[in-house]
Amino acid sequence: MNFSDNLKIIRQQKKMTQTDIATQLHVSRQTISSWENGRSYPDIGMLVQISMAYDFSVDQLLKGDLGMLKHYEAQSANNRRQQRLVAISYDLVVGLLFLSYLHYFLHWNDGIVTMVINGGLIVMTTTLIMNYNYFDDWATTKRQAWQLVGVITMLAVLNIALVWPQLASQIPSTQFLNQHAGAYLAGNVSGKLVGDFLHLFIWTAAAVMAIEIPLNRARKTSD
Repeated sequence: MNFSDNLKIIRQQKKMTQTDIATQLHVSRQTISSWENGRSYPDIGMLVQISMAYDFSVDQLLKGDLGMLKHYEAQSANNRRQQRLVAISYDLVVGLLFLSYLHYFLHWNDGIVTMVINGGLIVMTTTLIMNYNYFDDWATTKRQAWQLVGVITMLAVLNIALVWPQLASQIPSTQFLNQHAGAYLAGNVSGKLVGDFLHLFIWTAAAVMAIEIPLNRARKTSD
């Protein structure tokens, strides 16, 4: 018997409707229908929740469905690759963030080094955000949500305070604009300001990831 048929039979034995189990698992009724018709499979985490909801072991749910087993083997391999990518990305983000701050404080003027550090930080922060799957766990309670807002706000304010002198110095006065090629100069200034604000955003995003990922891991360990 394949997984989809087994899932339907177990649900019927429990005298539950698709809506009942969908509500319990926090998914739509259409999702349950898709699983029972073999159009899609639940992920590994959801499979564990299904086994708990039906009070059946995962082995009993699968019952030798080779297609399902191959699906989960492929999913497990993909998850392991993704976890390795997240771990590597996190380490690189922390390292590049440190170098970026160090570069700023020491006033290094090497354009190539600046480009490599900032470009690498943008790429690795984006990679980390796209592959990290536990953002929902960061704010499971109101207290955690407010703590997260506080961390983001604090980091944003600190980064703005850090670069504000440089930002302020790049804003030309009206008199200065009138004395120079206004449109050309305004374009240059706008480009620099956009670059600085992008730098601020990446700094803040990278710092939030650097703090919250181990914090969330520590919460799970303590639970």
